[in-house]
Amino acid sequence: MSLEPNYLPNLPHDIMRSRAVGLALTGKTITGATWTKYLEGSYSWHGETIAGLEDTVGGKIMFADASFILTDNGKLIFYAIPGGDVRYYRKGDSVILPKTKKAVSHAYHMVLSLDDGCHFGLNLYGWGTTFKVHDVDLQQIDTQQQRPTLRYPFLPRAPIDVPDPDDFTLEKLQDWLADKPGMNVIEACATCKGAFGITNPVMNYILLLSKVHPRTKVRALCASDIQAIYENTKILIGEYQSGVRVCNHTDLFGRQVAAQNDVLWMTGSTLGSPCPLCGTVINATPAAGTKMYFCPSCQVVKK
Repeated sequence: MSLEPNYLPNLPHDIMRSRAVGLALTGKTITGATWTKYLEGSYSWHGETIAGLEDTVGGKIMFADASFILTDNGKLIFYAIPGGDVRYYRKGDSVILPKTKKAVSHAYHMVLSLDDGCHFGLNLYGWGTTFKVHDVDLQQIDTQQQRPTLRYPFLPRAPIDVPDPDDFTLEKLQDWLADKPGMNVIEACATCKGAFGITNPVMNYILLLSKVHPRTKVRALCASDIQAIYENTKILIGEYQSGVRVCNHTDLFGRQVAAQNDVLWMTGSTLGSPCPLCGTVINATPAAGTKMYFCPSCQVVKK
């Protein structure tokens, strides 16, 4: 049984998945680590391993979350899988993750074997994926004081770290945007150049609620626009962290979780469908090297 890539929406560091990763992995020792790079149907190798991955073997997992695994031998496995798959395999399960069928430049498959016979697998593909192994100083880490909202406290922090609601302030958002006057707001807020770590379809929904067109230049935003983006982002993240919103997904253990969610996942499937706010047909516009989806009535480009 494998995990289908249906986390909708994909919020920072997969908030819902993070609630299960720690329970599944913490306290177990890594007995093996394998790394494969592939494309569906043809292989495209860009290196046969990840530096430091083999050094994680023998380490006991002290702390695990949706984006990192920390071992007692000072290794931090950091990963981000927008568009990828993750699966915890119980003892006796087949260690297979579905390979991507998308025409991407690269794709990765990583499996950690654990001392109880279970396995933890990641399937990473697309331009937004990240996988690195860092050396950390355990003397400077107190895992007892980590909160679920502090996803990767051992790495350099972005100016805005949305998963920590106490640290996400209007002032930080204003300062972040002030440095990017010529950038489209969707690029400043959602892509690899942005601060939020929120995927484009979800950020486009936030912009819809905020009545801001995704291609509006940051310098054209007024104070009320920035205020609206801030408030809608904070509300949406908070509702997912608290469990008020639950999306249709398969959790880490392969269990189906029913949706309690009205977020419009603004992808190509919404093109031509009615806007949930006013009923106008959803349109598309090129931005950030792809297409962004918006409501022509609710979201007008400001010059």
